[in-house]
Amino acid sequence: MIELIIIFILGSIIGSFLNVCIYRLPQKISLVFPSSFCPSCKEKIPTWSNIPIIGFFMVKGKCRACSSKISKRYPFVEILSGILTVVSFMHFGLGVSFFIYSLFIYFLIVIAFIDLKTHLIYNKVLFTLLAAGISTQLFSPFITWEEGLLGFVAGGLSMFLISLLGKVLFKKESLGMGDVKLAAVAGFFTGWVNVLVALYLGFVLAFVTIIIYNKFQKTQIRNDHIPLGPFLALGLILFLFWGDQILQFYLSIVL
Repeated sequence: MIELIIIFILGSIIGSFLNVCIYRLPQKISLVFPSSFCPSCKEKIPTWSNIPIIGFFMVKGKCRACSSKISKRYPFVEILSGILTVVSFMHFGLGVSFFIYSLFIYFLIVIAFIDLKTHLIYNKVLFTLLAAGISTQLFSPFITWEEGLLGFVAGGLSMFLISLLGKVLFKKESLGMGDVKLAAVAGFFTGWVNVLVALYLGFVLAFVTIIIYNKFQKTQIRNDHIPLGPFLALGLILFLFWGDQILQFYLSIVL
């Protein structure tokens, strides 16, 4: 139990850095300098206020300098990062797979929240993730090269074909190239079968979300008005941990 608490704390600390990435990358601000500051008044945030999760509640969700509200995204990402780190540790154990797939998940969190806010998936984030995967694979393989390369091609090609199909059907761009690149990079980490099923799961989650939202909200949204990245990321994470159970449940329904 103690080791899980330690893993959660470490994961939430990493989540604090992920928040920095989510805010600063779209703003083109260095991830290192300056130190943490309030987005509204630019006042430096005291070190004690930066304590993951706890710091947010200590300042009651407001900047001590200007009283501007602090986004609830900050504690949410820290808690999410902590929980997923614990799940990754419980699933993979302490080894190469734990470290590489935890890193994969951290990148997915950053990608999802930036896409949710800007509708953009940055090449620098995807290329850094791919470079980390290739570097790890060279020294401590976590997947066969054949599976990784097939996954890269299958993920990217399948999304590219879906993009072309959407353009033909809807007469406009319906899927960004960022989603295509995300699918390709994810395929390198998961293999071709896993990435295809995970992407399918992501589309299902997006479709269900649109239906539920349109049912309970007055303002209707369409599939081309929501970023797909967060749903692909969620599908990849869910399938990474519970792929076998998801497949068995799906097959029990269709068969």
